Amino acid sequence: MRKAKGAWFWLCLFLCLALVTAGCGPQWKKKFVRKRKNVEGPQAVLVLEPDVRATHPPAVRYQEHFAYWKSWHSELLNSYGENRKRDLRHLVGMISELRAMAEVASGPPAEHLRRILVELGDLEDSWERSQGGWPPSANIRVRLERLEREIDKELHYSKVKKWIGTPGAN
Repeated sequence: MRKAKGAWFWLCLFLCLALVTAGCGPQWKKKFVRKRKNVEGPQAVLVLEPDVRATHPPAVRYQEHFAYWKSWHSELLNSYGENRKRDLRHLVGMISELRAMAEVASGPPAEHLRRILVELGDLEDSWERSQGGWPPSANIRVRLERLEREIDKELHYSKVKKWIGTPGAN
């Protein structure tokens, strides 16, 4: 019986030594882990894009901005009152396209666009300030629908093409 207890002792001692020496200790980790190479990150590439105004004639630019304005305005009217941030983003997109149209146009159409931009700017300011007063009133929706009809009717390219690209354009 004593021989059996002694054999078990030596067997456990041998297994513990084998596990300690053959385990994944720090000496083995250093051997099998590859060292990182000092690789520099990619260099920044500077790509200069040409000015759009130099490549497209004013008439084409006005038509593009008109189409973009129309899509922003219809998106605003479709999702009106559901989400404040989305409505504000649509309004800002509308205003930026109308500003671009005013830059290309001259004369009465440009003045008309500036008047509309002042009205939309006031609306944007009131929307940015009103955190809790959402959704906005139905009167604003009526104003936006009226502005859409007005712009579509009076500032369509076919009506203002004689004022596009003429000298003195703003």
